[in-house]
Amino acid sequence: MSDDQNSEVVRPAETIFFTRTYDEALALVHEARSYLAGPGQQAVKELATETGFDYATESLRLTTRLTEAMSWLLFQRALQEGEITEEEAQADDCRLQYFDVCLPEEEGADLEGLPADLLSLLERSELLYRRIVRLDNQSREAYKRLHS
Repeated sequence: MSDDQNSEVVRPAETIFFTRTYDEALALVHEARSYLAGPGQQAVKELATETGFDYATESLRLTTRLTEAMSWLLFQRALQEGEITEEEAQADDCRLQYFDVCLPEEEGADLEGLPADLLSLLERSELLYRRIVRLDNQSREAYKRLHS
């Protein structure tokens, strides 16, 4: 077997994990944009006023979650690529910041009456955001252990 045939690129597990998370987040951003700019605009017109307010609130929560997730992932990519240092990656600007907006005030908030497509996006974006919160906390703790 020649070196050319044996030159398959081997990527570290953390890079593969990061890439999958990034791809998942980006796909959710595209799906949310398509929904909110298309079917979501029609769906909100058909809602009662109070439910329309809930729709606006939850749409803001969705877009904030996805913006926060993508921002964090882009900072992590910059760290992996050597564009920023570990110390720079610990700056507040590189961390998740809007927990109070991104996470529901209470578990099982009453979202009855909201369109099923929005509910699906909300559920998946919350799972992604919670995963990134855990990763953010793990990276912060690892940094502290290494530099204390």
